[in-house]
Amino acid sequence: MRPFTIYHLYIDSFSAQQEKLVSIIVEIAKPDMIFLLGASLYRRRSESIFNTTAPTSQHTADYFLLILIPDISNRELHEWQDKIEHHCKALMPVTTIVLQTSTFEEWLKTDHPFAYTVLRSAAQIYDAGNLSFPAPGAINELTNKKDLEKYFTEGLNKSKEFLAGAELFRVREQNTMAAFMLHQSSEQALQVMLKIGTGFHSNTHSIDRLIRYASLVSYQLPDIFPQKSESDKRLFNLLQKAYIDTRYKEDYKISMPELLSLTEKVRRLQEILADIGKAKFNSSASSSLNNDG
Repeated sequence: MRPFTIYHLYIDSFSAQQEKLVSIIVEIAKPDMIFLLGASLYRRRSESIFNTTAPTSQHTADYFLLILIPDISNRELHEWQDKIEHHCKALMPVTTIVLQTSTFEEWLKTDHPFAYTVLRSAAQIYDAGNLSFPAPGAINELTNKKDLEKYFTEGLNKSKEFLAGAELFRVREQNTMAAFMLHQSSEQALQVMLKIGTGFHSNTHSIDRLIRYASLVSYQLPDIFPQKSESDKRLFNLLQKAYIDTRYKEDYKISMPELLSLTEKVRRLQEILADIGKAKFNSSASSSLNNDG
């Protein structure tokens, strides 16, 4: 097991919090196993004219968990994820990936890169004692890399085409259609980022969940859509809801300045994706993005 650096540096903090989190999840979902995929470390320093020597305080939070459930009981996986995250929220924010145990076992048999990395590197924070996984086999890195590079190139191109469509609709003052295309461009970029970075594909149209998942790959993503002010929250919600509301709700409204702001944020997502692809595949993705943009 080779977890991330924060885990090693703050193992005592993780141990204290994990017990409470596991207790909540076990009561709700009766899982076979829970893996810790990542976490955030928050630092805060406060000073005043009355206290100029306050130390920096820090704590771990925003856990990323993989939860294996033996029986999903006729529920969708996203319903399990939402339910678990809602109950854990009172203790701390968590982002979960819920899989049926049989799916994870099948992935291990085929040397799926996500399952392989989890079993090799993730911290196992709960084990019901029902499973015994074989050691993961060797992945054909060359074949896997070629497939991922093709997926990356095609996905980045699709994201750029959706963005071009959004700009065309904006020029034609079709704001709701422009917002829908921005959602599609964002979703495409984030799905590709998640897939090439972790090997995992999520069947979701939620930009919020995709940003949280892709944050396992890029620390920059949460800063693109801050949630500090009401205007920040409105702007993000306009993008989040664009997949459904632009087509089925007549009261969806978005202004030209809001479209322009979202366009720049989506373009930033593409830049991050291009940089990840360049680092992973040693390609000219970034320059290609600039040339096409």
